[in-house]
Amino acid sequence: MDRLILAVGILSAAAGVLFLGRSAGYYTLPLWDRPDSPLHEALRPSGTLGHPFAWAGTALMLVGVLLYSTRKRLGLLRGRGPMRTWLNLHIYLCLSGPFLVALHTAGKLRGLGVYSFWSMMIVAGSGIIGRWIYQQFPRTIKGELMSLEEIRNEQAERRARLSTEFKLAPEQLAAIDDVTERSVGRIGKGTGGGLRALPRLLADDLARPFRLARLRRRLRQERNLARHEARAIFDLIGRQVATARKVAFLDTFRTLFGYWHVVHLVFFAAMLVLLVLHVASEAFFGVPLVGT
Repeated sequence: MDRLILAVGILSAAAGVLFLGRSAGYYTLPLWDRPDSPLHEALRPSGTLGHPFAWAGTALMLVGVLLYSTRKRLGLLRGRGPMRTWLNLHIYLCLSGPFLVALHTAGKLRGLGVYSFWSMMIVAGSGIIGRWIYQQFPRTIKGELMSLEEIRNEQAERRARLSTEFKLAPEQLAAIDDVTERSVGRIGKGTGGGLRALPRLLADDLARPFRLARLRRRLRQERNLARHEARAIFDLIGRQVATARKVAFLDTFRTLFGYWHVVHLVFFAAMLVLLVLHVASEAFFGVPLVGT
C-alpha cells in the first residue's frame, strides 16, 4: 500500500509539473494582463478549471484529515493497515489539496482569503515537519510506539545477528558503535539535548548517510560480501545507528512534537473557519474571499 501511495504521488507530481509547464505563462502574467490571455476563462479563480480546483483541493484535504483522524482515534479502521500507511495517505491528500487550492487562487488573494491561504500553507508545511518528527519515535511494524525495553531488546537482537549470523568481527562492531557515538555526541555537544539540538539533528540526518557509506566501503574492503548479504547487513547497521540516535534524544522529540501539535492544530482550525467563511460568503452573498 505504501508503494502504491508513493507511485500515485510520483504520478501526481509529474502531472502537476506538466500542467504548470503548460500554464506558467498565464500565472506569471501581471493581473491586469490576464484577461487578455486565452487561458483566463479556464484558470481564473472562478473559471472552468479554477473553480473545480478549489472544490477538489478542499475535498482532498478534508478526506485526508477525516480518514487519518478516524484511524487514529476511533476503532472503525483499526486492523486495516499500519498507522504509517494511513499517515502517508494523509500527507499525500493534504499536500495535493493545497496545491489545487493554490491553482484555484491563481495568486489573486484579497481580504480574509489571504489569511485562509497562508493558514493552509502553514498547515501543509508543518505536516512535512510532523512527518519527520513521527519518524523519530521507534515503532513496531504496525506503527505502534515501542517501549524503551522493546527498543533495547530490538537493538540487542540486531547486534547479535551482526555478530553471529553475519560474523562481523569485534573491531567491525566497534566501528558501528563509533559511528553511533560520534553522531550522538556531535548533536548533544553544547545543546544539552533540548530544542537547541534541532538544527544539529537535521544536519545529522543529512550527514549520516555519508558516514554510513564510508562504513560500508570499509566492510566491503574487509569482506567479500554477496549482494543479498551486503543488503541485509547494511540495512541492520542503518537501523541500529538511527535507533540509537532516536533513543538518545527521545525527550527532545517528545517536547518538539508537543509544540508542533499545538501549532498544527491552531492553524488547521484557523484554516477551517476561514474556509467556511469563504464558502458561505460566495454561496449566500456572491462575494468570494479571493479574486474572480
